[in-house]
Amino acid sequence: MNGCGCGQSPITISDCQPPKPACPPAISDCQPSRPACSPVACPGSKPCEHCETTPLRDSAAYRVTATATSTDPTPYYTIANTRAALDPVVAQTILNSGTGTFPADDGTHNGQHTWLAGVVHIDPASLRGKPTSVTIGASVHVHNDGRNTACQLYGRFALWNGTTPIRTDLLGPPDLPAGGDGNGVIPPTTVPLADVLAGKVVVELNLETGNDDTCHVGPKQWTVDSFVLTVQASTPGCGRLFFRTTCRNCEGAVTCTTDTLDGSTPYAPVPPVVPVPSCQDGCATACPPCVSTDRGNALTRGSDGCLYAPDTPALDPSPCNAARNTTGGLLVPRIDLTGIAPGGNISIQRSVDIDVTGAPGCPERWKVGARLTPVSAFLNSERQHANLLARAGNDVPIPESDIVLPEAGVYHIDSDVRYALGSATGGSGYIVGWLRDETTNTLLTSYTQIAAINAERQEQQGGTTHIMTEYTLASGPRTVRLHLMFVLTGGKITNAEAGGTDSNGATRMRFLKVRD
Repeated sequence: MNGCGCGQSPITISDCQPPKPACPPAISDCQPSRPACSPVACPGSKPCEHCETTPLRDSAAYRVTATATSTDPTPYYTIANTRAALDPVVAQTILNSGTGTFPADDGTHNGQHTWLAGVVHIDPASLRGKPTSVTIGASVHVHNDGRNTACQLYGRFALWNGTTPIRTDLLGPPDLPAGGDGNGVIPPTTVPLADVLAGKVVVELNLETGNDDTCHVGPKQWTVDSFVLTVQASTPGCGRLFFRTTCRNCEGAVTCTTDTLDGSTPYAPVPPVVPVPSCQDGCATACPPCVSTDRGNALTRGSDGCLYAPDTPALDPSPCNAARNTTGGLLVPRIDLTGIAPGGNISIQRSVDIDVTGAPGCPERWKVGARLTPVSAFLNSERQHANLLARAGNDVPIPESDIVLPEAGVYHIDSDVRYALGSATGGSGYIVGWLRDETTNTLLTSYTQIAAINAERQEQQGGTTHIMTEYTLASGPRTVRLHLMFVLTGGKITNAEAGGTDSNGATRMRFLKVRD
């Protein structure tokens, strides 16, 4: 490299030892052949200082152009009883952020819900770089036109990937009266970009439009509007364009650095940061070497392309060294320990709440305590009941009930099993259920009677039965699943079903790790 690449570079390139740069000229002495002197300087900078402004691009999330196209909502029906699809033209109007009506049912179908679904599409041209995932969020407004009050939580706003629901948020407030307003929100959710491009990601909305015998309310109509779909992506170096002004004294040492959006509006960039002249707006992955903008990096790149290293004390690079260089000098930070109140650390992961007690000021001794916050989980089986009558005498697994025990330990496991059992002419039989470790094919519980019937004439029953056990794992993870079976013992049974969700309750699975 002739002249070491930058003739005025103060650091060594290959075997060259370039001369130390001379004091930069004052702004008024700038020559046309040199980079323009920046009109922006750090607050309080001195006239003898030399300031440079460099365009950079950070890694902040950016908006991706997206739309939703109406599609058949049948694959997303999960609520029991009857349902109907919204007119696709009305559905598309709503998905285009217009106003549409979910018409009231004629009153003949208890639990009637009306549904719409929209496939999420994005414009690949609006993507920067090569992101592997995007974040999708949505919101919508609903108004109960009447003539009746809605029953409890009256609908759902959901996000699907294929046939798997990845967000299922119920609409509230409960028991919304005629004339009342509600809002649906799908919080920002990360999904694979490939699945979106393949048309697998779908937004679904359903509302209760028919009579409901649970709450004894009648049909109702809804006005739906203000649908908003938001898709964002993030790629290193493909975020917000901003400007960094760096000022140095006559010895070349950095005196201050200021980041702005337009030369005056302050901005806090999202790392990592990439120089625009090196990487341009294409955000290519094979960029020329870029100087790290981490505050711990003493190197900076000037507008002339040279790297500048201020005369600062050399620090041991050991990760245990707390000392660092700052614009105010060498700093050895003190550590303030902050505790977490009981119950403040809540997660599906193993976690610990910390108690910290210390004297004011800079104490030499601290008291530290900890409380284990054990792993736990809760699952609603969002599906229709399994038809046990059609498979009488056979093991019927319920995959939607799967819970995963993540690690070794002792777990408390319990399940609420929802069922319906009936005979139109008289008959006898029973439903049993059990829990099984699918990973090792181990039976967790003995066969538990869920329901039984012995009727001489017509009888219909439904309810919820509890299964509970304690299970010890030597290692994890393990998948636990609910299994069901119907046994006919005489006469004729007309319906035997269980393991799902209906208007009166749901099948649920829970676990709590109680000790290691």
